[in-house]
Amino acid sequence: LPGMYVPPILKRWNDIGRENPMDRSLLPLMECLGSVTVVCGMNYQPWAVETFEMAMSTIEGSMLIISHYNDISDVDDELADPMICAIDLIDGLIEGLGSNFATLVAGSARFGPTFPNLLQQIVAHDIPGVRISAFAVLGDLARQAPTLIEAGLPTLLSEAISSIDPMHPAVCNNSLWALGEICVRCGENAGPLTPNAADLLQNLIPLLMGNSIDIDGNPIDTPVPGIVENAAITLGRLACVNPSFVAPELGRFLLGWCYGLSKISNPTERKDAFSGFILALRANPHSIQNAGPGLSQTIGSILFAVVSWHVASDDLLEGTNVLHSNYGFQPFPSEFVELKQSLTQLLTDIKASAGQESWNQVESQMPINVKRLMKEVYNV
Repeated sequence: LPGMYVPPILKRWNDIGRENPMDRSLLPLMECLGSVTVVCGMNYQPWAVETFEMAMSTIEGSMLIISHYNDISDVDDELADPMICAIDLIDGLIEGLGSNFATLVAGSARFGPTFPNLLQQIVAHDIPGVRISAFAVLGDLARQAPTLIEAGLPTLLSEAISSIDPMHPAVCNNSLWALGEICVRCGENAGPLTPNAADLLQNLIPLLMGNSIDIDGNPIDTPVPGIVENAAITLGRLACVNPSFVAPELGRFLLGWCYGLSKISNPTERKDAFSGFILALRANPHSIQNAGPGLSQTIGSILFAVVSWHVASDDLLEGTNVLHSNYGFQPFPSEFVELKQSLTQLLTDIKASAGQESWNQVESQMPINVKRLMKEVYNV
């Protein structure tokens, strides 16, 4: 079926693009192809190189036109739309082809050699919409074709970290996600992240602790949806690479991290975040005493984060009040049995180190259903 309609779409794109690569009638064509590439997957290969090269040509042409403006504020947002659609189309190719995307790039004599450099340019672009799409590409490359980002990783990391700015929420969220995916790809190889780890941590802490500031230095009082949980995920994934990246200063942001952990709805991302959280706490157990105004409050925050494992994803997203006796908690996901064992041991050790008097104070503040959950599932 794709063989019937993909070639005519590419021909129309080529015909219009030769006349005017910024023609807005190209936008729905690129959006259509972006969806097709994801759905078709490897079946899109016959047209993959042509699609990639046309998308790259559109990006380069758009960047050239925009570069002629002395002041980026004079650039109409619509002028960047063709470039953004072309970047999104490349992201569709990455998702559709997976690890074979690297082979596709290598097979393009025209754009293969310049693709890594262009990626560095678009993640640093002055137009926020371009960076939003660029960081989506960066994150998917980390997942699917990491060899394409290895050479430029120091620059890519620096640009992603500098885009952790809640004044541009979508850019911030995508940069956080991309950084987290890079951490996942690094595994336990801390080398690539070591030069940037401290800078990344210092940019994550304000997001977790709610003391971010705007461009004029004024506090941002209203939390931006998604940012706290994405910061918590990225921090956990960073700690999984090397707990020492985050453990020494854990007391500064432990409470904020717990809050972010409690908001994560995706099970895989929650698993990564909690795995790093446990490693960081193990590396710096004294942070519990240093984290807040009282030991019982800190332990309560940790328990509240753990409770999120037993709350339905829809209830987390909707902010449902689960701290009442009638709420039915879910069992811990069976696919993460090792993590459950680690959490159980962590809570057991926290209870033992706190002492019975402090633990009694913690229990006195627990809702009945949470107290029951902790005894039945974690034996504390």
